[in-house]
Amino acid sequence: MSRGRGLSGGHATRALAGLALTRAVRGKALWIALALVLLPLIVVGVRVGLGHPADEIWETAFGTTLLVLPVVPSILVSASLSDELEEKTAAYLWSRALPRWSIVAGKLVGLAPIAAVIVVLGLTGAWALIGGPSAIPADTFARGVVGMAAGALAGATIAAMWATIVPRHAVAVSVVWLLFVDLPLGTLPVKVHYLSASFAALAIAGFEATAADGVAAFALLIVVPTAIAVRRI
Repeated sequence: MSRGRGLSGGHATRALAGLALTRAVRGKALWIALALVLLPLIVVGVRVGLGHPADEIWETAFGTTLLVLPVVPSILVSASLSDELEEKTAAYLWSRALPRWSIVAGKLVGLAPIAAVIVVLGLTGAWALIGGPSAIPADTFARGVVGMAAGALAGATIAAMWATIVPRHAVAVSVVWLLFVDLPLGTLPVKVHYLSASFAALAIAGFEATAADGVAAFALLIVVPTAIAVRRI
């Protein structure tokens, strides 16, 4: 690659992912997200103290973590991508011969896994409070972890989509969508639930439909919102 042509898409994606991650570590959003996942632990701790059945507490742990999930990818991915668009730094990046799609890809590669790790940490802490493998079998816990991670990754692509559609209000719109549209959508007994990140999480975790349904919903939500975000940017 010659010096004058700028970075390739792959190199640009990796560079932007590293930059997004560095900014997240230095900023407040990451620490706010970590604080939010402590909330399900409080609910679980209360139910454990009251002596409720372990399987019921596990379902509560997953459900309350799902209520936190809309905020985590929104404040990480939506905020970061919308800042690029609102502050016009994206225009500067384009002037450096970076493919436009690499801006979306870089944010998702750098921040979506972090969102997944954060919500999984919260769910893991809840599992430990319930009693670990002596209360909830390891395979049930593993399915819950995979489901929650899938939900967070799908939520991140939806957050990226909204950041390119309404950059000025991206975080608020993303949270409202994931909390008040996505969650109810995931409970509907019709095929439209394949458009719900919460349905993907619940199905993969074993609470709704089948794991295959959850994987199909997850694949759809990774492709479609990302394609819209790339198109919009």
